Amino acid sequence: MSIVLRTKIIGKYGNGKPYEKSFMTKWIPRHRPIASFVRNEEFFHNEAHVYQKLLPHLGPIAPQCIYADPERIIMEDLKSRGYVVNERRNLLDLEHCTAVVKTLASLHARSLALKISDPQRFKSLMSPLKEAVFPQDSRPAVGSSIAFSLNYAIKILESIEPKTDELTAGIELVKRYIENTYDVMRELLLARNDKYDVMSHGDAWNNNILFKHDAAGRVTDVKLLDFQIVRHTSAAIDFLYFVYSSAQAEVIHESFDDLVEIYHRQFIYELRRLHVPETNISDLTTDWFNSELQKYSVYGILTGYWIVNAVLADESDAIDMDSLTVEQMEGIGRIEPPIRPIIMERMKHITLHYQRRFS
Repeated sequence: MSIVLRTKIIGKYGNGKPYEKSFMTKWIPRHRPIASFVRNEEFFHNEAHVYQKLLPHLGPIAPQCIYADPERIIMEDLKSRGYVVNERRNLLDLEHCTAVVKTLASLHARSLALKISDPQRFKSLMSPLKEAVFPQDSRPAVGSSIAFSLNYAIKILESIEPKTDELTAGIELVKRYIENTYDVMRELLLARNDKYDVMSHGDAWNNNILFKHDAAGRVTDVKLLDFQIVRHTSAAIDFLYFVYSSAQAEVIHESFDDLVEIYHRQFIYELRRLHVPETNISDLTTDWFNSELQKYSVYGILTGYWIVNAVLADESDAIDMDSLTVEQMEGIGRIEPPIRPIIMERMKHITLHYQRRFS
């Protein structure tokens, strides 16, 4: 949804001391034929607003923003400080997933603390954000392709042989959303003004996360990137989207509940650190969070199907966004990608987990 360029500045301070620093600049690609079709301007508006107005209240969870306006965002380049993006197709182990869900919990808790302490300020900060993926209006939006992705997922899942009774039950569960997939997603994101909704990142998957490691390879810090889909919604949205898009299958099957506990502990820790009243914290039990996960579980599985090809695609499948036309973009949403074993396995694993955990 943007063009990213790394710029290195080399020079001297006034006292003659050498200066060298690199920055990352994101530009809105207005020249692309599909810019209006994919609502580029709205995505970019959201991210610039988040960097300028929201993140300063929420702690160091992202690169420092140097400058932002409706055309460009300039931020620090964290590569020189040892931060790296995990290779997109290498799904995350338990250690990395733990670090990410703790970061998401901190983001959510800090936003909720601001909302509870100063609801009018929180509302004024969040209100400029636009829903550009599953909007309530009738203009084209990238989210409309989620209906195709569900049908494609069902076709792949039904081709698996031998098929267990459990997998068959999972397929039947998701089939109920075939007729109204896009509307289901829009309904889930309708502003419900729940007392404990938070600022959600909206797009926390492998490619939008920076990790820093120590000499032994252990994760020491996490930064989040790409704040174009930030929303005021349930904390469960980010958790489910991240786990179903980016966690290894073993982590999903064996450690999902552990991640829920880790997330919840960090969430409560941050709320107490920020002096949120115990009368509020007493409402936010593990049972509360599990009920949110249940309520939004369909969001997790449908976006899991939707994003799997972006996560696991070969580099040879990359699309030239600069030359892509609106007609071609509309066609992409209806063209079935080749069925690869890695994608079939991924769809099977998240479907089985969804059936076991949320049916």
